[in-house]
Amino acid sequence: MKNVVATLAFLTGLAGLGLGCTIDLETYVDSNPSTSEDGLTATEQDYRMEIRTDSNRDSSEDWRCDGAYLSEQGVEQMLRLTEVTDRENIYSTYERIDRIATLFQACEDPWGLFPTTYRHITARIIKAIERREIEDTAWAKKIVVDFAGRYLENLQAVLLNERPSYAWGQYYYLADRDDVSRTRAVVVAMVAHLTLDLPYSLVAVESTDDHKDDYFVLGELMIEITPDFIEDLIYYYDTDAEDILNGFFMGDWVDGAFGPNTTITLSYQTIRTKSWNNRWLLEQRWGGWLAEREIYTAFWAIDGVLGTLDATGRI
Repeated sequence: MKNVVATLAFLTGLAGLGLGCTIDLETYVDSNPSTSEDGLTATEQDYRMEIRTDSNRDSSEDWRCDGAYLSEQGVEQMLRLTEVTDRENIYSTYERIDRIATLFQACEDPWGLFPTTYRHITARIIKAIERREIEDTAWAKKIVVDFAGRYLENLQAVLLNERPSYAWGQYYYLADRDDVSRTRAVVVAMVAHLTLDLPYSLVAVESTDDHKDDYFVLGELMIEITPDFIEDLIYYYDTDAEDILNGFFMGDWVDGAFGPNTTITLSYQTIRTKSWNNRWLLEQRWGGWLAEREIYTAFWAIDGVLGTLDATGRI
């Protein structure tokens, strides 16, 4: 992939080429989106299908890959998938993430570690929306689209040889290194999304204290699908992240397994709580710089813990 990125930076008007779907979204949601209470319009349904254009174009995966990385054609297709529009909805967002994960997996490209996990997370949130497991489903739909859009924006930047955020830049840097464990890389990606992207996304969708319960319900739902993406990481990337991810999401035994103070630093719900609080700071005229400092410090502190665990062979 990396040897064709610069060449592709000037490309415009890229043609979309479809990807086969590894996960059927309807296994995560209770009803067909075209007839669900979600109320998708015909235009929205058609747009979701646009992302699947020519999905049966070629049964061979070889044209997408250049060794263990994406080929030039693969990068072109990936860029098309990152080009979001103002027509996005929760289903088109899922389609993009799923096809990105599938394309990276076809080449065993390590940049796909994160979307391999993220599609499970996105699908579970859609299931929660469809089942009305949360109160404000309109708010939840907005945050699915905005939150994923921040990942897609940073992926597009790095594919075009531009500068992503410092947090996403660290993930792609680590994923490319042979001397860094892939477990460390994928957790860094999760932390990048949760510490940096999430508070800004909460602000963008106009979250209020009334959304706090829904916010933490959605966080708790992630625990139940952790085994699913742990299994995918093993299958597609030969990466056994079970111990640290179970600790990250469920946590009480982490200090004993990985050392004192690891839980307080590396805890999913702790990070989500900080992101909720930083959302409030970002909304204050005087609080933006405090939030930015807190986000920056938290990300690099967690990265440091993961780096130590990696260097000592614990992950």
